[in-house]
Amino acid sequence: MSSEDSKDFNEKIHNHDVEIGVGEIQQIDELAYTEEEERKLVKKIDLLILPSLCLIFFAQYLDKQSITYTSVFGLKTDLHMTGNQYSWCSTGFYLCQMITTFIFIYLMTKVNRTLLIGVSVVAWGVCCTCLGATHNYAQFIAVRCLLGATEAACQPCTLLVTQSWYRKKEHPYRMAAWISMNSLAQIFGSFFMYGIGKTNKSSLADWKIMFLICGIISIVIGTLFVIAVPFTPEKAWFLTDRERKIALHRIYIESDRQGGSQFSKEQMFECLKCDWLTWSSFAFGFLVCVTSGTIVFQSLILNDFGYDKFQVMIYGSPSGAVQLAFVWIGVFMVMGFSNYRTVIAQLLIIVPIVGNALLLGLPSKAGWGIVVSSWLGSVITCSMSILLSLNASNIRGNTKKSIANNLFFVGYCLAAVVYPQWWDYSKDPKFRVGLAVNLALWCLLEILLVYYRCKALRENKKRSELEKQEDLPIYSIYDDVTDKQDLRHRYSC
Repeated sequence: MSSEDSKDFNEKIHNHDVEIGVGEIQQIDELAYTEEEERKLVKKIDLLILPSLCLIFFAQYLDKQSITYTSVFGLKTDLHMTGNQYSWCSTGFYLCQMITTFIFIYLMTKVNRTLLIGVSVVAWGVCCTCLGATHNYAQFIAVRCLLGATEAACQPCTLLVTQSWYRKKEHPYRMAAWISMNSLAQIFGSFFMYGIGKTNKSSLADWKIMFLICGIISIVIGTLFVIAVPFTPEKAWFLTDRERKIALHRIYIESDRQGGSQFSKEQMFECLKCDWLTWSSFAFGFLVCVTSGTIVFQSLILNDFGYDKFQVMIYGSPSGAVQLAFVWIGVFMVMGFSNYRTVIAQLLIIVPIVGNALLLGLPSKAGWGIVVSSWLGSVITCSMSILLSLNASNIRGNTKKSIANNLFFVGYCLAAVVYPQWWDYSKDPKFRVGLAVNLALWCLLEILLVYYRCKALRENKKRSELEKQEDLPIYSIYDDVTDKQDLRHRYSC
């Protein structure tokens, strides 16, 4: 193909006025631009898009987890929390997040995802600052519920934004990067709370200052995100005209794009009719979150074992570093064994199983054994990043992707609604019930991953045999079809 033909082809791609089969576009793409051009493009995207998404996740997790640090710095005392009222602060947060997630399932097919993320971050930043202005439990839990509602769009939108800039093979590394911000926020939050507690000489309570500063950080990050991040690759100010076309084209080449902005009832019904990918996504979200009580209640666990509030911050902060280490251990394992993501997730799940088992079995006088066990029991985000990457790689169709990704977080929120209720400090100060339930549910996730891998391999085998027997349709790059409709699609496991 001549350079003139390549230019004409790219212009048609850019203007959305060409339809061509996947097989043909792959052949043309190899002549249209080189691998070196694509590598340089990805580096430019990584310099802006990836850090922006990382900051969003950092802000979200810092706001979300700030209640954990403040719990031993006067929050419960000043607001006169009794019984399981502290547990309801988590339950109420995620209950509202779960309810508003259904609204965002629809909005994500109508409103630009980048804009939706930025506005949400500013909104939850405002809510977080308002937490620092509350004076009683009723006010606090009301604002806490609003905070949960405003954060509902963040994670599913971030996943879709990642899909609109990166190809399948690039997903695990990028997702691990922004999910690892959870760990960094955990480290930062612990030492930040420690610093406030040591230096605060004002009449304002330590926990109030923590919420105010976390909220301001989110407002700044959200504002910068809307200003700096392009709404689509097509409008990327930091790319040349040719790079913008390549950015669009390289996503289309795998048919791994968003597929338009129309909400499809057909795809919605496909999701609801026992689609194994959709409901596995829901189950993944539920099981990876329902076991996170070890993180949320870590401060209270360590405090109950005799550590003061400053020791809790110091000894609890390394759990973020341990999480971060295992996130990247998972990434490197996936890079080396990309066809074994489900197996790698299973191996990583063994870490929190060991941690929870030790916390359940060790005596109070175990000292560092308790501390290290709390670190291991908090390792959950490494498996989460792999499960999200499976969604990104396997699910096709604009509406189906939106529904499945949101169902992941519906499951996540549902789990967060229910699990604090069996971590009731007033009735079970050693949290033995919560730890025992964690162990059972981690084992259930192990079983689900075995099912997922077997199902994916079986479906791929069926499709390969079918392709040998008949001529399967080749869909246009602009056809908004699902993975179930496109029999040439192969599942990753």
